[in-house]
Amino acid sequence: MPRAIVIDPQTAGVSGDMLLGAFIDLGAEHESLEQILASIPPHFPRCQSINLQTKETNKHGFRSCAATLRITERSDEADARELVAAAQAIASSSALSKRAKSFAIASVRTLTEVESKLHGADTSHVHLHEAGSADTLADIFGVAAACDSLKVFDSEIYCTPVAVGSGTVSFSHGTVSVPAPAVLEIARQYSIPIVGGPIGEEVATPTGLSIIANLAPKFMQGYPTIVPEKVGYGAGKKELADVPNVLRITIGRTGPADAGVDTVEVLETNVDDVSGEVLSHTIRRVLDAGAKDVWTTSAQFKKNRPGHVLHVICAPSDAPHLAEKIMTETGSLGVRHFQNSRFILHREVSTVKVSIENEVFEVRVKVARDQSGKIVNMKPEFDDIDLIARKVTLPARDISRITLQEADKVLTKRPY
Repeated sequence: MPRAIVIDPQTAGVSGDMLLGAFIDLGAEHESLEQILASIPPHFPRCQSINLQTKETNKHGFRSCAATLRITERSDEADARELVAAAQAIASSSALSKRAKSFAIASVRTLTEVESKLHGADTSHVHLHEAGSADTLADIFGVAAACDSLKVFDSEIYCTPVAVGSGTVSFSHGTVSVPAPAVLEIARQYSIPIVGGPIGEEVATPTGLSIIANLAPKFMQGYPTIVPEKVGYGAGKKELADVPNVLRITIGRTGPADAGVDTVEVLETNVDDVSGEVLSHTIRRVLDAGAKDVWTTSAQFKKNRPGHVLHVICAPSDAPHLAEKIMTETGSLGVRHFQNSRFILHREVSTVKVSIENEVFEVRVKVARDQSGKIVNMKPEFDDIDLIARKVTLPARDISRITLQEADKVLTKRPY
């Protein structure tokens, strides 16, 4: 069964130390964490020492792991260039995997580039204030080492919407609305879904958002279909009213061994005032615009009016423009949408040459494979079969059978 990681910041948001605590709670190796943290001071001279302390704590009745970094460093601010240079040097000297190194450097760059954009200045002139401390490097590289230890980078990664809190927050630039500008900009750049609340203060930090952004998860409204195996809870520093200040990360399996998992958006709308011709035209237009599948079901609406429900399956990124196309084509005033995960086989299209009545034709064949690469199903593209049938005397079903026989020999390498 494919392995999955689900990061769940929809209750109390996210920060670097919450992520680190949750991964430690899941069993991340302490030795690798200590090694990477010890490598920070030599490459970030303003930092003299870093000590990681972990302890079990209780947040509103929930047991969780608090990861606390005791840092001795100069109080002056680092600039963006200095932080990036330190990140590159730490990564280069470390035993982290290539993916972990890339993740850590990219997370630091996300923070510095966002600050540069917000200040309207080149990164070499941007002072990072709160983000320019060794704490930022420790959180990011600690998470990188934990992810290596738990094989997170080899898993499917999912994330629920990030709670950001509400109200206002005061920091070095003054008092601003929640979410803070850097949090909002990272969410915008990386298309991270955020949700206000559930309390009247800030619960998502730029470092936490930059880590999530560079883990590149699939975002879902709820959990994917998963069999949980381990659950880790990372504690935040604040004591929140009525909300346990914990981040939950779940490790599990997402489905049968012969199937992968992806996320799709399902769109639906009720139509009772369009003709069959318009509905048929809409289906073609929506498919041409990138939908994975479109179909209708008959239904009865208010005042006993018969009609149809139009259903569309698409990639989450295609949902907005497909919803707009549905409303434009049908005149519908709204489109429902929700996300689902689905088990899928790996799909590909191969071209097979077949000889029929002394003439060679090329036929596209849709091939489905399981996770091991074994062919589970093959189907010729009917448009190609139909084109051949118009040129020869054989019926389409015989051409399809001949194509499958040839595809079986070519694609499975059987010595017929």
